[in-house]
Amino acid sequence: GHALLVGVGGSGKQSLTRLAAFAAGCDIFEIQLCRGYNEESFKEDLKILYNKLGIDNKPTVFLFTEGHVVEEGFLELVNNMLTTGQVPALFPDDEKEAVINAVREEVQKAGINQTRRTAGTTSSRKQLVTSTLYCPCPSGRFTENSVQELPWYG
Repeated sequence: GHALLVGVGGSGKQSLTRLAAFAAGCDIFEIQLCRGYNEESFKEDLKILYNKLGIDNKPTVFLFTEGHVVEEGFLELVNNMLTTGQVPALFPDDEKEAVINAVREEVQKAGINQTRRTAGTTSSRKQLVTSTLYCPCPSGRFTENSVQELPWYG
C-alpha cells in the first residue's frame, strides 16, 4: 500500500517510515539529490527502483519527501506510479525487452502463456509491491498546489 505522512519538519515522518520498513522486512529506496538533478535524473532513479522491484524481487519502500521535489514534474511522475503502477515511457524498447526477458522464467513457472504482454504485466504487478511514502510539510511550497491537482494527494 501507499501512505501519505503529513507533519511539520522534525516530527518523525522519515523515522516512522524507516521503522515500518524495517518491521516489514523491506528495503528503503530514496533518491539522492545532487547539483543539476532534474526530471531525467529522477527517471533514471525510478528505473533503478523498478528494476529492484521487478527483476530483483525485493520488497521496497520508496521514501519520497517534499525535499526531493526539485521540479513539480516529479509529483506528476509519482502520481502515475500511484494511480497506474507505471511511469509512461520510462524504459525505451530495448530496456523493456531486457526486463521482460528477466521475468520470463517466472511467467513460465506461473503457467501463464508467454507473450511480451504477459511478461510485461507480470513485471508491472511486481512493481506495485513497492510502498510509496510521500512526507510533505503542511506549509511546504508544493502542498497547496498538490492538493488541488493530484488525486492521490487530497
